[in-house]
Amino acid sequence: MISVIIPNYNNARYVATAINSVLAQNHPDVEIIVVDDGSTDNSRAVITAFGERVRYLWQANQGLAGARNTGIRAARGEWIGLLDADDEWCPTYLTTISKLIDQDRQAAVYYSAASCMDSDGADLPRHLGAPIGSPDQIYQTLVRANFLIPSTIVMRAEVVRAAGLFDQTLRSCEDWDLWLRIAPTQRFVGTAEPLVRYRVHNASLSANLTGMHQAAQAVIEKNFGPPEGEPAGWPVDKRRAYGGLYRYYGLTSVQRQNNWAAAGTFLGKALQFDASLATDLDLFYELAFGTQSVGHRGTAHELNMACNAARVEQMLHQLFVDSPATGLAIIRNQLYGTVYYALGLASYNTGALVESRHFFCHALRHRPALWRERRVVGNLIRSLAGPTGLNWLRQRRRQFST
Repeated sequence: MISVIIPNYNNARYVATAINSVLAQNHPDVEIIVVDDGSTDNSRAVITAFGERVRYLWQANQGLAGARNTGIRAARGEWIGLLDADDEWCPTYLTTISKLIDQDRQAAVYYSAASCMDSDGADLPRHLGAPIGSPDQIYQTLVRANFLIPSTIVMRAEVVRAAGLFDQTLRSCEDWDLWLRIAPTQRFVGTAEPLVRYRVHNASLSANLTGMHQAAQAVIEKNFGPPEGEPAGWPVDKRRAYGGLYRYYGLTSVQRQNNWAAAGTFLGKALQFDASLATDLDLFYELAFGTQSVGHRGTAHELNMACNAARVEQMLHQLFVDSPATGLAIIRNQLYGTVYYALGLASYNTGALVESRHFFCHALRHRPALWRERRVVGNLIRSLAGPTGLNWLRQRRRQFST
């Protein structure tokens, strides 16, 4: 049995769609538990209309972690599935997750990617939560950043209970905290298929950023200890965790507040904790899209790449010229190479071939080792060829194949 936990707080508009998406799964034994976390709208009427197909639990408001914990404690299944009340499972979600379980029965957590939709349910182009290369790298990835979408998760009930459930003192980042407690000893297995539709509420992007940062800091301090003493003497995972914390501060400062100055300061601190961030392509690829909305990130939609690139370059200038950060000179060329590589990819992927060519050349100048990266060289060649040249090359390749 899979027990699906749906926490609900004033989501009467969406919760029926979430429930129906579970009922539509081709799985023989599913238990649906909706925990109504003190809603004041007509959620009760919407949920109880499903009758015995759904177990309805009401409680005074305890927050997302508290609602999930109530559901997990009441669950009868061997497996726990998480689904937020405003998200949806695609029809093949449980079938695919079941196949993952059959293929790797040693894992404790299974997950998928998610596609974005807007508040009205219209599809958006962005996908989130794709798995990393190897399950063995999950913990190191999670130490730096939380990439998992809760609504994509199915996990062993005994494992999450043994880990102590979600931390109800956290008002956000509670899922990240749980993954960090589970991942050191348990396997996570995922698929790149977007099997969940994740709803992006534009209004939520203006949420209290200070509160988000405080929650993230609480998670890192809880799992790795407070930032005391010289970082040079810390364990590697602790340095990576605090580097990831300031990485998160920097990204969210840009994405949610358009505060590039703060992001530059946070970036300097992140690199001082963890110099390996100088090769973190994902970090600078995300910065290349600035304040672009979550559902459209990575596309040309309302994008001013020239402005964003100038902002990123100014951040680097701040690090090395205006107020040089101590000890970073040794990674300067490596960092510049990664930044220009990311700007080149972002420009290329949004159709700005001339700009991408410029950035790729700068990347290769700062990091000559990138000449061995087929992706860099291939994109540079394609940017040089342009649309007309690419069409000609494709036609010649088809003729040759024939």
